[in-house]
Amino acid sequence: MAIRIPVVKGKTLATDYWLGSLTFSAISKYVKLPENPDWNDVFGGEGEQEAQRKLNRQRVNSEIVPYLLESDDAFFSSLALILVPGTGRPLKEGTDFKFLPTEGFDDKIGILEIDESVDMFPADGQHRSAAIIEALRQKRERMAQQEVPVVILPYATKEKMRQHFSDLNLNAKPVSQSIGYSFESRDPVVIVTKRIMKDVPLFNGRVNEQSNSLAKKSPDVITMGTLVQAHQVLLEALYGPKYKDQDDLKALRQVDPADSRVSSVSDRLREIWEVVISNIPEWELILKNKIHPRELRDGDETTGEPGYVFAFGIGWQAIATAAAALVKHHPDDWSEDLARCLTAVDWKKGPQWHGIAMVGDRVNNTGPGIKATAGYLLKEGGIPASEGADVKSLHDALSRSLQSINP
Repeated sequence: MAIRIPVVKGKTLATDYWLGSLTFSAISKYVKLPENPDWNDVFGGEGEQEAQRKLNRQRVNSEIVPYLLESDDAFFSSLALILVPGTGRPLKEGTDFKFLPTEGFDDKIGILEIDESVDMFPADGQHRSAAIIEALRQKRERMAQQEVPVVILPYATKEKMRQHFSDLNLNAKPVSQSIGYSFESRDPVVIVTKRIMKDVPLFNGRVNEQSNSLAKKSPDVITMGTLVQAHQVLLEALYGPKYKDQDDLKALRQVDPADSRVSSVSDRLREIWEVVISNIPEWELILKNKIHPRELRDGDETTGEPGYVFAFGIGWQAIATAAAALVKHHPDDWSEDLARCLTAVDWKKGPQWHGIAMVGDRVNNTGPGIKATAGYLLKEGGIPASEGADVKSLHDALSRSLQSINP
C-alpha cells in the first residue's frame, strides 16, 4: 500500500525535491536511521564508510525526547529524507513513486504517492527522527498523529546520496550555545540563569549572550553558555541528579525570569555566587570599574603582570564543580569550606597551573581540565578525598592530570 503525502514540488538548480509533512507514526514506519545495517551497501559496505556518526542516544533520550513529550509548543525544523528503493537502484517514477498534480497549480502542488517498498534515509535530522520514534513508543496515543515538516529528495546514485548528506551537514552552521540560550523561554535552568544575570551585580550587564567564548577585548566576565553549564552542575548538587523533574524547577517552565516564583531557586544559586565573588577580590575591582575584564584574563602587558585563571571559562566551571561537591556532601556548612578553597589558591597564571588548567602559557578549557582544576581547589583548600565520592573523584582527576605531565 502506497503512502500518500500532500506536497509542493520544487527544484534548486539540478536538484528536485518535494515539501510536505509526515506524521510521527509514518516516520516510525518508513524512516530507517543511518545506524541501521541496511544502509551499509548504500554507503560503501560494512567495514567501509558508515552512513553517519553513531546516534548519541543519551542526547536523544535525556534532551530531545523530553522536549517533545513535555512541551505543548515543541517544534522541529524539517527533516531531509531521501527516498531509496529497497533494490538500491535509482528511484523510478511510476514504479517507486507517482506525483499526482492538483489541477490549477501548474503541476507544483499535488499528492506524492510512495510505494511502501521504498525506504527513507534521514540525510539531515537523524537525532530528531530517533526522538520522534522513541516519543511515539512512549506515548503513542498522543504522538501518533503529530506531524513534522519534511523535505523529500529522490535517490539517484550512491555518490549523489552521499553528496546530499555532505551538503546538508557540512553547510549547517548552528547558532552559538549562548545565542540559543538567550532566546530560550522554556528551560527552567535558563530561566533561572536569566534571573541570576540580573540579581548578581557582577553578572548584570556583563554576560555575553552572543558567543561561546569571550573575545580578547570583551567587557563581559562570562558567557551565557558557561553560566548555564555552571548552574546545571550546581542544581544537580542542590536538588539531585533528576533536578529537572523536581517540582521547584518544573514549575518554572515558560515563567518570566522576573516572576517571584523563580527566586525560590535562584536565591540558592545567588548565595553560592556571592560566596565565590566575595572571596576573589579582583571581582570587586570590576564592580568599581577600576579594571577591565580583559586585564583579569590577559594581564597587563606594560607591567608584565599575568592574568588570572578564575576569569576564564575553565575557572568559572571548575569553581562551580568544586562548589557542587562541597554542597552535596556538606549541605549545611559548605560556604566556609568554599571560601577557604578560593582564597588558598594562587589564581595568577603560572607554572602551578601547568597540566591542570594551562598548557604552556595558554589556558586550556577542557572537560578533564575543569575537573582537575576543581580538584586543585579542593586540595589547596585542605578538603581531603575522604570527604565524599564527588570530592574523591575530583582529587583523582587532579592526580591523573599531574601524572600525565610527570609520568
